[in-house]
Amino acid sequence: METAVLIAQCLAGDQDAIATFVEQSYPVVFRLAVSILDDPAEAGEAAQEALWAAVSRLGQFRGEAALTTWLYTLTLNVCRGRLRKLRARQRLHELLAGMLSLERSAPAVEETVIAHEGRRKLWAAVQALGEKQRLPVILRYYHNMPVGEIAQILGINEGTVHSRLNTARARLKAALTGGESQPGGWNYE
Repeated sequence: METAVLIAQCLAGDQDAIATFVEQSYPVVFRLAVSILDDPAEAGEAAQEALWAAVSRLGQFRGEAALTTWLYTLTLNVCRGRLRKLRARQRLHELLAGMLSLERSAPAVEETVIAHEGRRKLWAAVQALGEKQRLPVILRYYHNMPVGEIAQILGINEGTVHSRLNTARARLKAALTGGESQPGGWNYE
């Protein structure tokens, strides 16, 4: 079914059309969510939340970009929110552990990268990147998105996307080969 027709039927309240929209969109939304959150259960919940937002905001879709670009933007925002909550929970856990003098044995990032080979080693290095570099890498290399779409989704210009991808590649190379990511060991964010 053509996208414009499906959207019109969804906006008219056609429950079958809404079900079709969700069914067709779920794999793409879930795949993006799992690549950002690195947890299938969390990604499933994020995908449902993003699709709920998409259905409820479908009237706001102006068609200036592809529907998948709009869905990626919604999904990315949901995942960012979930990551913020996860980090807050982790900080709270660490604070409580410190207050109770509990030792938490978490391996260092370097140990994690060294411990895994192949894809796992690369994925760990990608996850270690800051959000500014990690998201363009995931969208470009895991989802094969063109730079123009990535720029739209992230709300930045194409030159910035290229710059962040170059920085990410340098950091990944350094992480995977044991070199420094920046001259003199400086870490530019």
